[in-house]
Amino acid sequence: MSAAKRKAAPAPDMGGLTDDWQKMTSLRQGEHGRQEAPTPAAPDRAPAPEASRSGPGAMTRRSWYASADAVEALAKAVDDIHHATRAPKHAVVSELFRVAAAAAPHVQQKLAPKE
Repeated sequence: MSAAKRKAAPAPDMGGLTDDWQKMTSLRQGEHGRQEAPTPAAPDRAPAPEASRSGPGAMTRRSWYASADAVEALAKAVDDIHHATRAPKHAVVSELFRVAAAAAPHVQQKLAPKE
């Protein structure tokens, strides 16, 4: 059978997608203690230009494996600090990374094999 004679496939039913999206949104808002999504404020100035990847404001993403309890403790600390200060989560995580890096000699000593 040639492609010209084939019947076009019907479009998939997307009816439940909106309901699922709204349900997921309400669950996420409930996790953060909000029942209603805040309305975004109108920008009063032009957005700042994006930081170059090598500048001091540059951000990056890394992937490491860690124990589940350590990851949960970090996530809780980030959420607690974020909610207490309303500082952006990326700023909170950056500061926690700096504190962890400063503690690296202590961690190295703790994890070094005992002789």
